Amino acid sequence: MYIAIDDTYGPTISTDSEYVTGNRRTNVGIAFPDEDVSFIREQITSCLEWIKSEFSIEPEEFHFVEIYNRKSPWDKLPEHANLAIFDFFADIYIEYNWKVFIQMIDNKTLKDHGVEKIKGKINQFNLEKPSDLSLLWVLIKIKNFYSNTSEDLNIFIDEGLGKPNSSVGTEIFHDYPNEYKGEFQSSHKEPLLQLADFLAFIINRSTHLYMKKSRTDIDERFLEMFSSMNINCEDLIKTNVTGELSDFTVADFDKIHENDRKRKGM
Repeated sequence: MYIAIDDTYGPTISTDSEYVTGNRRTNVGIAFPDEDVSFIREQITSCLEWIKSEFSIEPEEFHFVEIYNRKSPWDKLPEHANLAIFDFFADIYIEYNWKVFIQMIDNKTLKDHGVEKIKGKINQFNLEKPSDLSLLWVLIKIKNFYSNTSEDLNIFIDEGLGKPNSSVGTEIFHDYPNEYKGEFQSSHKEPLLQLADFLAFIINRSTHLYMKKSRTDIDERFLEMFSSMNINCEDLIKTNVTGELSDFTVADFDKIHENDRKRKGM
């Protein structure tokens, strides 16, 4: 099994939600069966080459915050072509429905678990930093999920905390019953990370859009795309929304979270 992990940051400002606070730090992992990996890498690379040829631009990779916001060189695309790229990647995910792991840390996370503060370091992980703690916990989730399988794990994490090709996670997976290899890598060199970037962006962006008091047509289109993907992840709350999506409010969002917390005994 190959797993690509990327991080995403929520806004530092507070929201109107009781359960979604500012300073969110999230890591998202997406798992690819061994037999799919070569094909995925080829297809992502081919898609990028097609865009370069078709639109005469030179992006190094699919980086979705830049695509969404039409940052250079994506500003040279025709109007709404950037959104078509999102639709394309959403269709890819719908086709394969890969397993996804999410770990979010915000101002409430530790208090929700009766912990005031965590101190110390584990190798490159500074446990006082929400971003490091989020990555550490998503790795633990992945380990626990696959420990009762025969899966060997090859994990790629987008560079930042560590330099490309440097190892990561050996102290976490030291007793993993199968083979483990983890390393930091550059996303423009490892196409699997570009799919992790896509999942991380749409999950974070969707959360932000649900918090908005007034949403544009493009916002609504984005949320409909996100909903249609039916992401294969136990860490996401899934529910049927009655009425129009445009009528969905922060209060509705919080009610879903409140019911989920009660179900979990929180």
